[in-house]
Amino acid sequence: MLEHAIRGDFAIVKAWKGDRWGNLVFNKTSRNFNPLVATAGKVTIVEVEELVEVGAIDPDQVHLPSIYVQRIFQGTSYEKPIEQKTVSPRS
Repeated sequence: MLEHAIRGDFAIVKAWKGDRWGNLVFNKTSRNFNPLVATAGKVTIVEVEELVEVGAIDPDQVHLPSIYVQRIFQGTSYEKPIEQKTVSPRS
């Protein structure tokens, strides 16, 4: 029995770093499903935290090649409350 793959019209993913061609690097756990989601869409739209020039990413560090990315843009104003260091005052 053969199951057909799911093919979406759009795939919207977020990456940590990407170059202008669309080569992407994911950060930590976003590496689990984002590359799979990006390959399943007919049109893949990517938001990156850091958009760098072509060649700035080492080819061995690319998690998703640019062949799967059709649109890329750099997002702004990220709020990351879970990444803030909190300490209790000394008694």
